[in-house]
Amino acid sequence: MGRKSLIIVFATLLLLVGVSAVDAAVQPNITSINGDAFPRSGRIVIEGTGFGTGGEVTVGGLSAWTTTWTDTRVVAYVPEAAATGATALSMIAQGEQSNSVPLTVIERQTDGRVKWTFEADGDNLWWRPALAPDGTIYVHTNNSSGGLVYALSPDGGLLWTQRVNSWPYVPPSAGPDGAVYVGSIRTIYRISPQGNIDWEFTDFGSPAVKVAPTIGPDGLLYGVFEIGIGVFAMNPLTGEIVWSNVADPIISDKSGGGTEMRFGPAGPGQPVDQLYFDIDGGASFYAFSLAGEQLFNANFNGVGRAAVEPAIGSDGTIYGPRALGFVIAAADPSDGSTLWEYYPSWASGTTSLEIGPGDRLYFVGGAGSLEAFDTERQSRIWQISPNHWVGRPTISPDGATLVAHGSVNGFEPAFVKGYNPKNGKVLWTVELNWAPYPGPSTIGVHHPRITPDSTTAYVSTITLSADRTDPHTSLYAIDITSGGTGGGGKGKGGGKPK
Repeated sequence: MGRKSLIIVFATLLLLVGVSAVDAAVQPNITSINGDAFPRSGRIVIEGTGFGTGGEVTVGGLSAWTTTWTDTRVVAYVPEAAATGATALSMIAQGEQSNSVPLTVIERQTDGRVKWTFEADGDNLWWRPALAPDGTIYVHTNNSSGGLVYALSPDGGLLWTQRVNSWPYVPPSAGPDGAVYVGSIRTIYRISPQGNIDWEFTDFGSPAVKVAPTIGPDGLLYGVFEIGIGVFAMNPLTGEIVWSNVADPIISDKSGGGTEMRFGPAGPGQPVDQLYFDIDGGASFYAFSLAGEQLFNANFNGVGRAAVEPAIGSDGTIYGPRALGFVIAAADPSDGSTLWEYYPSWASGTTSLEIGPGDRLYFVGGAGSLEAFDTERQSRIWQISPNHWVGRPTISPDGATLVAHGSVNGFEPAFVKGYNPKNGKVLWTVELNWAPYPGPSTIGVHHPRITPDSTTAYVSTITLSADRTDPHTSLYAIDITSGGTGGGGKGKGGGKPK
C-alpha cells in the first residue's frame, strides 16, 4: 500500500472515530420530576437518561444546588432567588442541553407552629444542627454519594452545600466567626461561612472522631479521637495541633455515638478552664485542663452503655447519670469526687441531663418518664409519665419552654411537644409527617437546638420507609413562643441557589 493510500485510510479512521464520538454524546432527557409546584429551596428529584456524572441544573434560568447526580437521577434545590410563578427546569449534562419541564415556584409555607421545613437529601439527619451567631443553621447528613453539609438561613433558605468524605460521626458545631466544624470518620473539616473547606485534619491512627470539635472559652478548637492522638486542642484557623493527650486509660469507645464537649470552672467564681467528655469504655468520664493536663477520670456509668453528656452547673458542679443511668449524681469539678447521689425508681436508665436557669435538671428516665429536679434541694420538682416514649429534652435559654420529641407507637404520628418547666404540663404539640406502614414516617432524632432568643427550636428527623428509592428527611423549624399558633405538621422546605 502506497503512502497516499495510507493517508486515505488514516483519514477515514479519524472520520469514523469522530462520528462515533458524536454518536456517544447522548442528549440528556428529563422524563419526570417529583411534583408540579415547589417552594423556594424545595427539593426536586429529576429522573431521566443521559445525565452522565455531573453538570448544571437551572430553574428559571438560575443555577441550582445539586446534591445527588447519577446517569438517571439528579436531586436539585429551587434557587432562593427564583421568581414565584410558572417557570421551567432544564439541565446541561455532558456538554449537551436537555429538554425543559414546567414547574411552579411558590413561597415557603408555614403550618401552625411549623415555620418551615427543609428536606435534606438523605433519610437521617443524625444529630441536632449547629447554630452560628448570625443565625445560620448547619446540618451534616449523608446521602447515597457521601456526606453533605447544608447551610440554611434563619428563614429556611438554602445558602450552600458542601460535600465531605462520609456521614457525620459527631454533631456539627459552629464557631464565633460563623465557620462550621464537622467530623466524619477520622477527619475533621473546617468549612467557612461561605461554604469553602478551609482545612481538613485526619488522625490516621484513629478509627473515628468521638466528641464534636468545639470552640472553647479561650478560642481554641477542642475535640477527641478514639485512640490516635486522643484529646486535642488546635488552632481553628489553620488546623494545627496545639497539644494532644492520649489519656490514661487510653480512650476507647464501644457505643459508636458522638457527643458534645462541655466546659466549666474548677469551682465557684473561677474561670472556665476545664473540659469534660464522656466515653463508653475504659474510664468513661474524663476531665482535662485547657492546657492539656488530665485532671481526673472516673467510671461513672459502667462499661457497655451509650456515652452521655454531663451538665455543668453555674458553680462548676458536674451533673450526670451513673450506674448505667439508674442514678443521678453531682461531682466536685476540682477532683471528680461525689457530692451527692439521687436514686429514682426507674425501670431503665436516663438520657443525658439538660440544665436550665436555677441549675434545675431535666431528663427522661425509665419508660418515658420526664422529670425536673432541683439540685439545690436535691429533690424532684415534678415527674410525668405520659405513657409514650420521649427523647432527651432541651430547655429554652429564657427557661420558659422545655422541648422534646417523641412518639406513642408505630401506629400514630410522632411529635414535638413544648412543656411548662414549672409543672410539666404540655403547652403545645406539633405532629410530624406520618403514614401507615410501609410509610414514610418521620420521627425526631437527637435533642432539639433552640435559638438564643428562645423563639425557635430546630428538630432533626429520620424518615422510616420501606421505599428506599428516594431517601430524604426534614429539619423542622418550630415556633416555641407563647404566642405561637397551636399545633402544626407537615410544612414545606426552602433554599438558595448556587
